[in-house]
Amino acid sequence: MLQLYNRNKPAAVIERPSYLLEPLRQIKDLLRAGILAQGKPIIHRKTYRHWIQEVTLPANVKEMMFLFNQRLLPTRTRCHRFDSLADENCQLCHQFPETDEHLVIYCPLRNKVWSWLEGTVRRHGCKTPPENFIRGDIGPTRHRRTIFTLVAAYIYATWKERSRNRIPTEVEVENLWVSILPPPQK
Repeated sequence: MLQLYNRNKPAAVIERPSYLLEPLRQIKDLLRAGILAQGKPIIHRKTYRHWIQEVTLPANVKEMMFLFNQRLLPTRTRCHRFDSLADENCQLCHQFPETDEHLVIYCPLRNKVWSWLEGTVRRHGCKTPPENFIRGDIGPTRHRRTIFTLVAAYIYATWKERSRNRIPTEVEVENLWVSILPPPQK
């Protein structure tokens, strides 16, 4: 095997530049102190593969689903870990900490759009609890693609409108859903 040399030092001796070492050390310190926690996805590999690889969705919607399922969205609760002075409560209801689940399911101001989503998902044959189908575990049904696309549209619209400090309406979610719904398979 050919050794690479830099100023007569073997490759094994070359050190990483300090601009790489310092951020790595800081991240390790935050993880060790418990301030930064790694995401713990609650989905199984089959569902994860379906979301990212098989569903034909726009790239920005796929990326949002990936971040949501990996628990990597920068919610106020996660940001509060870095800055303890920041408010971790939901910016809309101001009652509960803003977690992923609160953002899409439990926020009292989202009851109307959430009820519409849950009713539509149930009409398409999904029988799993909301905590499961929102993460992609739809269960056995003929309308998997339709339900996956609807849930992805809801999460994408919810996160996009969160930055504008408003709640998406059923019409906005439905319009996005229809626009990204893949054609039926034959």
